[in-house]
Amino acid sequence: MSGVLVSMVAREQQLDRPRGRPWDKHGALDVEALVHWAYAVQMVDRFERSGLHAIEAAAAGFEVRGRSADGVGQLMQINNLGCRVDNGGVLVTDTVHAAAYAVASALRGVEGEQLVRVHGMAGTRPNSWVPPVHRVRPAMWNERRDGAVVEYQGPGRKGAYCQVLYVWDEARQAWGREVYRQWWAGLEELAWRLSARALGFTVTGPAAPLEPWAAGPGAPPNGSSHPAKL
Repeated sequence: MSGVLVSMVAREQQLDRPRGRPWDKHGALDVEALVHWAYAVQMVDRFERSGLHAIEAAAAGFEVRGRSADGVGQLMQINNLGCRVDNGGVLVTDTVHAAAYAVASALRGVEGEQLVRVHGMAGTRPNSWVPPVHRVRPAMWNERRDGAVVEYQGPGRKGAYCQVLYVWDEARQAWGREVYRQWWAGLEELAWRLSARALGFTVTGPAAPLEPWAAGPGAPPNGSSHPAKL
């Protein structure tokens, strides 16, 4: 059994996966890909508050956060969980790459912070600006919800019409484009902030187009189907 586990670990290490240092090949990394690596691979959102010792975090310029270890902190923990956590025995800890901490630290306070974080976790881009296939929908559906409720003006099923609701208009499109611009601007500001940190590699600005809708109807809806590859 141990031989099987060892072979699985060896195979994982041989695969070209963005687990450690995805910038090694070129010495640079697109900020969108870096955010995706920090939040989807390193999962920095789970450990950014507890992964570094307070002194190390302060020395590195990170914000020191977390629960105190005094009696008040223990009482707060008991109140939140309804029980006291046994901290004895074997302690299992998780580590996060310092570059991922740098991303999380620099992202705080960026306009569009939540958009950058959410899409970084999912590996997506805002697409609410993309027009739907159908810009209206029936106001009412039949019981099977596979057809619209149709009304008739006269006998013999003549003069049929269906009340509709508009699900897409210029205001909806403008809102979707503004969401995309906020996400893109957040990435740009994050790249600028990270450029002032000694990370050991270069963080480039977002490769995603600023206005993908300007490329024309034949272009992919998000500028590309996926964020920059790691």
